[in-house]
Amino acid sequence: MNKGYIKVVLALLSITGYMQNIAFASDSATSTNSSNEEAEQILYNDPEEVQHLICDDPEEARQAEALMADVLDIAQEHANDVDNYSLYYKIDKGAILYSKYIDGVEVGKLELIVPNPDSYDDMINLIWDPNSGRNFNDSFVGGSVSKIYNQNLVIVQQRYTNYTGSGYRYFYALAKKVKLSEDETAILLVSSDMNDHDGRNNGGYINPIVESANSFKPDVNSEEDIRNGELYKMYVNIAAFFFKKEADYVKVTYLSSLDANIICIIPHYFVKRAKFNRMLNIAKLRDIFKKE
Repeated sequence: MNKGYIKVVLALLSITGYMQNIAFASDSATSTNSSNEEAEQILYNDPEEVQHLICDDPEEARQAEALMADVLDIAQEHANDVDNYSLYYKIDKGAILYSKYIDGVEVGKLELIVPNPDSYDDMINLIWDPNSGRNFNDSFVGGSVSKIYNQNLVIVQQRYTNYTGSGYRYFYALAKKVKLSEDETAILLVSSDMNDHDGRNNGGYINPIVESANSFKPDVNSEEDIRNGELYKMYVNIAAFFFKKEADYVKVTYLSSLDANIICIIPHYFVKRAKFNRMLNIAKLRDIFKKE
């Protein structure tokens, strides 16, 4: 990453008071190419675009941080639960998908072993990229960053083709990357009733898993097709990736509960299969980071 780009990023972050750690500059300068690509993807390479995305409301940023602290606690609780899940599908002993219900809301948990410990950092960078879905799902259309609180806390938008194959679905989610220890990292996502000026789904959303999300209602500058009501909306009740680096492998625990906001004429089993197939696709990480 050239010095000019680093100066632009640091200057923009300092505008809103997020330059809490000057080491970010040296870390970025010495990072790998994949890390550079990640930074460029999230912060873009257009200073005006970056400045437009950065949140200048300290109270909103504080609420976002507090919400994601709750999400981390809840995600860890459900990721560590070994008593209440049922087997949904087993690819092999290194890729097993479980499911359970929380007050009628379905949650999936994929436990995955990637036998390449050297892939730890690159794997995290790949999942943190809002366009990571292109590596796993044919239905993925595109992802983008809609608001930046700091380099590890953003609002993302992702789009997919509709379950019926006609039209598109999208969601907004607050996303955070958390370094839990030297060899463990979490990536968290959660939706709330964000004001995205959606012309189709203005009935409101109540998150059934993360209660504190229901008081977080930021304004999002959405695209014209969303404002015109041309897209169907989904919500991430909770999603989390936990990466744990071991001596011979990386353990990935992927937790997901998605409100597809589907009309009742579409059978539940069809929607469930589509959602859980998307979770199983995360097992492609083993092919992407296959040890040579």
